Amino acid sequence: GHREKSTKPMSPSQFSSLPQDIVWQVLARVPKRSYPLLACTSKNFRLLVRSPEIHKIRSLLRKDSLYICFMDKTNRPQTPHWFTLRRTENNPIENEYVSVDLAFPDHDESNASIIAYGPEIFFVCGAHVHSSNLWVFDSRSGQFRRGPSMNVTRMYKSVGLVGSKIYVVGGNMAGDIQAESFDLKTETWEPAPSLEEEMTWLSAATVSLDRKVCALMLVGACAVCYDTRDGSCTEFKIKIEEWWKTGACVIDNVLYVYYGRLGLMWYDTKMRVWRLVTGLGDLKKVRSVGMVEYYGKLAVLWKEHSGGATKEIWCRMIGLERSEDGISGTAEESSQLLGSVPRCFRLHRVLSPPRKINKPMSPSQFSSLPNDIAWQVLARVPKCKYPLLACVSKNFTYLVRSPEIHKIRSLLRKDSLYISFRNKNDRSQNPRWYTLRRAENNPSENQFVVSVNLALPNHYHRMPSIVAHGPEIFFICGPFFQSPSFWVFDSRTDELRRGPTMNANRTYKSVGVVGHKIYVVGGVRSNENLAESFDLTTETWEPAPIPKEEKTWLASATVSLDRKVCALMLVGAYTVCYDTGDGSCESFALPEDKWWKTGVCVMENVLYVYYARFGLMWYDTKLRVWRVVNGLSDVKKVRSVGMAEYYGNVALLWKEHGGCGKEIWCRMIAMGKCEEGVKGTAESAQLLGSVPDGYRMDNCLSVSD
Repeated sequence: GHREKSTKPMSPSQFSSLPQDIVWQVLARVPKRSYPLLACTSKNFRLLVRSPEIHKIRSLLRKDSLYICFMDKTNRPQTPHWFTLRRTENNPIENEYVSVDLAFPDHDESNASIIAYGPEIFFVCGAHVHSSNLWVFDSRSGQFRRGPSMNVTRMYKSVGLVGSKIYVVGGNMAGDIQAESFDLKTETWEPAPSLEEEMTWLSAATVSLDRKVCALMLVGACAVCYDTRDGSCTEFKIKIEEWWKTGACVIDNVLYVYYGRLGLMWYDTKMRVWRLVTGLGDLKKVRSVGMVEYYGKLAVLWKEHSGGATKEIWCRMIGLERSEDGISGTAEESSQLLGSVPRCFRLHRVLSPPRKINKPMSPSQFSSLPNDIAWQVLARVPKCKYPLLACVSKNFTYLVRSPEIHKIRSLLRKDSLYISFRNKNDRSQNPRWYTLRRAENNPSENQFVVSVNLALPNHYHRMPSIVAHGPEIFFICGPFFQSPSFWVFDSRTDELRRGPTMNANRTYKSVGVVGHKIYVVGGVRSNENLAESFDLTTETWEPAPIPKEEKTWLASATVSLDRKVCALMLVGAYTVCYDTGDGSCESFALPEDKWWKTGVCVMENVLYVYYARFGLMWYDTKLRVWRVVNGLSDVKKVRSVGMAEYYGNVALLWKEHGGCGKEIWCRMIAMGKCEEGVKGTAESAQLLGSVPDGYRMDNCLSVSD
């Protein structure tokens, strides 16, 4: 049957069959704070969330705004005055600049450190006087509320946002809690890793860079960075040139600082040097600027004296683009006059919190479109991305695991099974491949057809280890002859190509897919190449952690479970698991009963094995015991089965002797977790077709676009 062709990598048009403007309409309504997580999921999401179209739509929706704070120098202590910059109604270019009544509740602590997250602005007190206070301003309601107090009082500290936590470093004279963090989800304070070195944290500006809180010092012209993971501290130099504390910001994990004489510069963390943003020769050299991200661009604000008792506030938007040569900027044609402020006002802070986003996000908020449209979009994302998407949020977990997505994928004929048989009477042992896929325009009927000849070109490469990932099937050669060969079959084009060879010749080994890597363990005499991995993104082989115990890797079947490659042994009835993180190994027992190597699969990180006497069982990793899947008493006890995930269900295949060969039957089983364990609900059995008498099942693989 004809299959829908697609290309790699996925283009935005493949993300959805809906028009691109609909896809961007959906993602523009996702909270902006989720964009960094989405960008980590895949190149396609990175492309989508960074596209100018999303920022244009967010602009029309008036999703983003700037909060600008000026300090009145004539008062003691200085008085803050707040303004907002937001897009005008139904205009993606023009901005409104208006005063905001943001009267800080405690006049003595008005010079607090300030952080924006989502629709809220957090005021971490303790500047000129010791304090442990936290105040929260909700930009949706315009109301202040008192937040939980810090664990200690602080004065002169640095504050940064890393992930979903606000980190406060330094400023505690007692030194018992040098750093602490405020979890924005649980709204609790907890100690952060202690500083490895004593540092000064009285800084002109603070930014978050590479999961570090970086304090930018005017005195000494350096940046001190605190690593939120282990408390280690590092330094790098800042240009000995005049800059203003609001003229520093981070966009897409790049630090930008505006220097009065040199202009806009960025810090190259790899080369540890400052470099000029090119293409901005016509940008006016000014002092006392403010910078922040605004609708995907860098908003640069500055003051100009207009004469009299006021000064004008101007703004220019700059698009930034990274290339091999560095970073270039494209400034909008003209600057925009925002308005005027009294001459005694000095620029104090510029913040960019998204507006009007509820917390937490529900599935319906993923899009203003109905759920069925959201499922239509996600059903077109490659299925191999679903585990990553499920890590982004509970909402994505709900959406990608819902039965609706499998129904839509079924109508689109996105998934299929590849089943191979070997003729016991054929000495060459060349496999015969079949596919099981949904019939045209029918989400329940299946077609079982002879597929292309998938025999590898070299006879010596017969019976390789085989794994599937996305739309491709990978053949890792061996086991009878040592070989480093590697072949890839693309199910979209029905073409077989030679892949990069392994670093070592291998024979009997175990193979599994963990994340975006194929791991190969064992099969060599030398310990130094005992394990290696193939990165599916870069298409390169690299050494993997060496197994810490000597184990046999000649397995009847191999699965991936808990980020481990698990080899299931018929001889000895046990499983050996290799941890891809550190090379450690552990074992657990298998029930002493007959099972067939194709009757093994993992679905949603649960290992299932079909036993001839017990039926379908699953391994409880918490209790380390095997348990029977409930609700399947009417499923016929058979031998020599094949199992794989198919549209969210377990497809159970088996053979029965027919008139002139073997009949291949299939039954779909839906799995659900309950208090008693795992319960299965089986559909009625379906006769798929027949194969010759001498055929035995050799592989059963789930392939998906």
